[in-house]
Amino acid sequence: MTTNGKSTAWMLTGLVVLSLGAVGCSTNPVTGERELIVISESQEIAMGVEAAPEFEKQFDGRVPDETLQAYVQDIGQSLARVSDRNELEYDYLLVRSKVPNAFALPGGRIFLTAGLMSLMENERELAAVLGHETGHVCAKHNVKGMQRQMGTSLLLEVGSAVAGAGDTAKAAAKVVGSMVNLKYSRNDEYQADELGVRYMARAGYNPWGMVELLTILLNLHDKEPGSLEELFQTHPVSSKRIAEAEALIQKEYPRHSRTAADAKKAKFQAMKARLLKAMK
Repeated sequence: MTTNGKSTAWMLTGLVVLSLGAVGCSTNPVTGERELIVISESQEIAMGVEAAPEFEKQFDGRVPDETLQAYVQDIGQSLARVSDRNELEYDYLLVRSKVPNAFALPGGRIFLTAGLMSLMENERELAAVLGHETGHVCAKHNVKGMQRQMGTSLLLEVGSAVAGAGDTAKAAAKVVGSMVNLKYSRNDEYQADELGVRYMARAGYNPWGMVELLTILLNLHDKEPGSLEELFQTHPVSSKRIAEAEALIQKEYPRHSRTAADAKKAKFQAMKARLLKAMK
């Protein structure tokens, strides 16, 4: 390539970078830092709305109990109201899959499996997982993860399609496929834990529920690795992650006691029994 050719190539590369920056440079609502996001918030929300029905099917449909659904929804909304993106319309859904897992679609559609809820012992552990997933939405981890996985051009195409400029069914299928296989980074998981703890405390929950939940999952994984294989692929849990959560709570929320009883445990246990009955 000639010198002029090299100069032209560098100029084109610069123009592409500048164009992407103009389209998608935004401020992260959690950190306040500028970052490259190639789809708008309205497209992000549309992606979640379009993909949610297919995502629901992927996990065996919703648990057919409106009392249980309202219970999970109420806890989730209490966290959403105090989150860093409380202007979004969040939706928390309990699905029938017996495989322990939880997912957050772009824009605030959050799914919890019956298999994961059945492992919990009290309400603050339930608030922990819903707070963690809400944290992923607030920090746009799912959008940034899809951007890495799909590439900026394809994600921009999908975002435009669901916003009304293309085949929404195909676009929704791409979102579902990407989200099912999305693996969060270790830093994403630490930040989602931190945000979950923050939202729990703001909503009146004892944040030690996060440590309790992570400990239950790690212990079960060590005992029966295959039982949590899917969850650990997307949300890796480690002793270091638990230690990070412990240190955060001790530093930022010292008034909360690790050994304090969960005042809402009896209600949770009643709901858990209801869930187990519904899943028979």
